[in-house]
Amino acid sequence: MRIVGGSHRGRALTPPAGRETRPTLDRVREALFSILSHASRWYEDDFHPLFDGVILDAYAGSGALGLEAISRGASKAVLFDTDRGALAVIEENITNLKLGDQARVQRADATKPPRASAPASMVFLDPPYGKQLLETSITALAAAGWIDGNTLIIAERDPRDPEITLDGFELCDSRKYGKCQIDIGRFSA
Repeated sequence: MRIVGGSHRGRALTPPAGRETRPTLDRVREALFSILSHASRWYEDDFHPLFDGVILDAYAGSGALGLEAISRGASKAVLFDTDRGALAVIEENITNLKLGDQARVQRADATKPPRASAPASMVFLDPPYGKQLLETSITALAAAGWIDGNTLIIAERDPRDPEITLDGFELCDSRKYGKCQIDIGRFSA
């Protein structure tokens, strides 16, 4: 497992031990960030969610998505997880990449998140498959101020899991990569 692009391209990431965490595959992250490099097309002004705000990796696991975002130009990332082992691995990855001034780890549950000081420009949601946590997480993060109408939401799910059908959710793009479905959209509560 490694950073696949940007300033830290090729640098190794430590994955959490065990089978509880399912890191996003390198090839899927490469395809996803290729799509996200053109994300400004979903906005009317010059706003680009990768470069113009804070990134939230709400089910961080190893931190791969949030750290990849920093490597590709994001200025800051907040990484949530509830598992102590995953939090330790994320801290280790941040230290090894020397990104302590740009990345902050927080023990937090995306279904019951702490209040945000400002909305994130981009939110990665990669919860455990089969638990139907995407809609609950989006609603909770919006209520806590992490998501507003400009926040780009990148949701990873098993293709057999239900699609996001929240009122106010606008799907911008959707791609399937083997056993992984990526839905990209915005939510206005």
